[in-house]
Amino acid sequence: MTSATKNKKIFFLSIFLIPSLLCLGFYYFAIRKPLSEGRRDIFVKLPHYGPSEFNGTDSVFYKLPSFELINQLNDKIDAATIENKIFVISVSKVNSAEANQIAAQLYRAQDKLSYLKKEFKIITVLNGIPADTLNELKKFADKVHAESKVWQIAAGKQQELLEIFESNTLFNKQTASFINQMELLLIDRNNHIRGHYNGGSLKEVNRMIDEVVVLAAEYGKIKNM
Repeated sequence: MTSATKNKKIFFLSIFLIPSLLCLGFYYFAIRKPLSEGRRDIFVKLPHYGPSEFNGTDSVFYKLPSFELINQLNDKIDAATIENKIFVISVSKVNSAEANQIAAQLYRAQDKLSYLKKEFKIITVLNGIPADTLNELKKFADKVHAESKVWQIAAGKQQELLEIFESNTLFNKQTASFINQMELLLIDRNNHIRGHYNGGSLKEVNRMIDEVVVLAAEYGKIKNM
């Protein structure tokens, strides 16, 4: 076999081999590779939390109760404004240590998930705010550097807040009320609970950030990984 023939074989082999190796590498490192800290693969579907029923055909999953809140811009937040959105929601007592701890973690989430801002929202509900509600919401939003297009600082009626988070008993049967807790709930486009996290924990909020990405991928909304 002449050297020219060998070179031709090597050339044609490289045409097929190199792209195959590149594709395999991309698949392994960019697609199959688990998200931060190796905790979750992007192809994994998140579970549904809460009681479910079978209607004879499909499972009917628990839904977050409807609610109506007012945010730092004096805009209403309700089922219509968060329709088809993925969101994380929490309730904290205003001016509490818990509110500040959760806000510090949610600031990181706001930054890391900024590329999903059309699909993803954060709602922090302040409980027990004074009469000048809007001013207090604006103050807190400024303090935590909340971008209003992504992060809503809101207030609502006490009874509605309790109804929203009655689902806390699904995760912690010993806790009678959610209001003083550190829980974050991840809600999908259909108002189903898809994750719950300790909002004061770096590790837990990292897991939440990963799982928001997983949920967005489930809806085909990941454009840049």
